Amino acid sequence: MKRSQKLAVSGLLTAFASVVLILSNFVPVGMYTFPAAAGLILWVLSFAAGRQYALYAYAAVSVIGFLICSNKEAPLCFILFLGYYPLLRPFLEKLRFRVLSYILKLLLFNAAAVGTYFLLLYVFSVPTEDFRLFGISLPLVFLLLLNVVFLVYDVALKLFERKYRETINKLVTNFFRRF
Repeated sequence: MKRSQKLAVSGLLTAFASVVLILSNFVPVGMYTFPAAAGLILWVLSFAAGRQYALYAYAAVSVIGFLICSNKEAPLCFILFLGYYPLLRPFLEKLRFRVLSYILKLLLFNAAAVGTYFLLLYVFSVPTEDFRLFGISLPLVFLLLLNVVFLVYDVALKLFERKYRETINKLVTNFFRRF
């Protein structure tokens, strides 16, 4: 792919990822799914144009999302984990020991989740009065559930990567050969 084509694809996918992230303003359920989808779009960009273009797009989508989104939780999730994890995942998958790979993935995820929690709490002043229910700390329960969701997300990324390499990539490369 020529450099001008890479720039064009990068611009289009950056705009698309930004729109997907901004959709979290309008669909409350999408607070975590839209940032994950935007990160997946950046993974496609890294595969189509290269990691450097995807990293620039990550920076652009992060700034745009943080400036435009009224709910700061979605852009923070994108910035602190979901935006760069699909780009970092192939490096973690290359580790020789599978257990070490999963330990590093979980450590990275938990650090990002706890960091997001504390940023929301202390920088953005999210109220904390509803964080306990029947004596149970809801953030800890939520973190445990998010770990399970993260493992499912990781497997889904692996399956998507396989499907993309088998079928979708051929369609994309054939499309750009015309130009």
